[in-house]
Amino acid sequence: MRKIHLFIITIVCILTALLIYTPHLTNQFPLHVDEWHHIAQSVRLESGEYRDTLSSLEKGFHIFLSILSKFINLISNYKYLAPIWAVFASLSLFLLAYKKTSNFNIAILAMIFFASIKSNVNILGLWFFVPLTFTLPLIFLYIFLYTEGLEKKNRKYIIASMAIMIPLIYIHAIAVLFALPFLIIYSLFHIKFIKKERKLFLSFLALPILGVIFFLSSTKFPTSKIIELLQFKAGWSILELNNSPLELYSPIGYALAFLGAFFIIKHYLTNKRDPKLLAYLIWPITLLIMIAIFKLTGISPLSPYQRNLYYFIMILPLLSAIGLYNSITLFYKKAKLTSPKTKKIITIIIIIVILILTFKSYFSIPEQIRLYHTIDKDDYLALQFLSNQEKGNVITTPTIGSAVYATTGHAPTASLYFEGLIRRRKKIEDFFSSYNCDFKNKIIDEFSADYVLTKSKMDCQWPLIYGENGVYVYKVS
Repeated sequence: MRKIHLFIITIVCILTALLIYTPHLTNQFPLHVDEWHHIAQSVRLESGEYRDTLSSLEKGFHIFLSILSKFINLISNYKYLAPIWAVFASLSLFLLAYKKTSNFNIAILAMIFFASIKSNVNILGLWFFVPLTFTLPLIFLYIFLYTEGLEKKNRKYIIASMAIMIPLIYIHAIAVLFALPFLIIYSLFHIKFIKKERKLFLSFLALPILGVIFFLSSTKFPTSKIIELLQFKAGWSILELNNSPLELYSPIGYALAFLGAFFIIKHYLTNKRDPKLLAYLIWPITLLIMIAIFKLTGISPLSPYQRNLYYFIMILPLLSAIGLYNSITLFYKKAKLTSPKTKKIITIIIIIVILILTFKSYFSIPEQIRLYHTIDKDDYLALQFLSNQEKGNVITTPTIGSAVYATTGHAPTASLYFEGLIRRRKKIEDFFSSYNCDFKNKIIDEFSADYVLTKSKMDCQWPLIYGENGVYVYKVS
């Protein structure tokens, strides 16, 4: 690879990181309640308070955060993790695209289209550092290694792919489950090799077995519940929406991906049925089928509808890059353009126009699923003060409550997250909307609260132990 290529890759990585970082220009703390939840889980892991629940199915991610916390302050440095991981994912996609097409231009275009994938608080995305985004580079790698191993009949690639899949079950099992249908279908194109190496491929049965063992040990759920829990029903997500395809990817990106699919099929039919790119067409097709099943039945097998939608979008940048590159090449051929200078000028103009159309709606997000701020700097300073007080239960708004345990080790009485705390939100909201101190004291007694953290003064004869920058902490136990 030439130096100019490395320079271009570096520039695209820097611009991608800056784009993903932009939400933190106005918010220096974790953006999403899920991020706070995972930080809290890593704290529980350190303190020995980790609980066996469905969220412990992502224990591998919590272990990673726990290790990372020994080197950096997670709260103040979490903002850098999403941009860094977006770059890792982008480079993994570049590797996949470059190896599969042997074309630098397609690979770099795939990186650019990947950066254009939008994020929101419902589907999540590259703006957030959560198990979904943490596993993206590994997904690209294990799928590349598996398909490459089949095509080159190389056992080492297959084994390396499996070596990535196994820890993924421990980090985010859905990152493996969603790919099983399309990997099985693609494997049928190489059935002779699979029969020859049947012992190797039978070892893949270890994946679901390990998954079941991990599931049972992590959640303490009865074995009979496994099949039921792998059928993700409508309502699995707290915010179940009829998501628009444009929430995550641009119209021009979809159009170019459709052209890319056309060129992949054409390549397959005209090149002795060479299937090396076919896997990356089967990938989105199988996910579209799974999404359709959910729309018709209300049940999404193997992985939730929201995840299937995101994994469907995730591979479209490769198809968009193939579509754009081949469309330009075909245009030059049909127009019989031979002048390198003319081609260069036209190519630059086309790409600039495409990029403008691709990114112009990047920050256009429906009101219902836009970013929210959990805490600000003043809240954080109050929480830091609270972290030095004797541990207890804290009444605060559900929004700030989502950050309480992660920052202080205190127990919030309500938060935006599930695990029981969300059910208390109504009473806590009533607590803050009422002016009756007797009513407030009843809520305090009900939840055995020790502190109240509020952004407005409360004249209920509680000792004020902190009051700065419009944030107040009362000792109420």
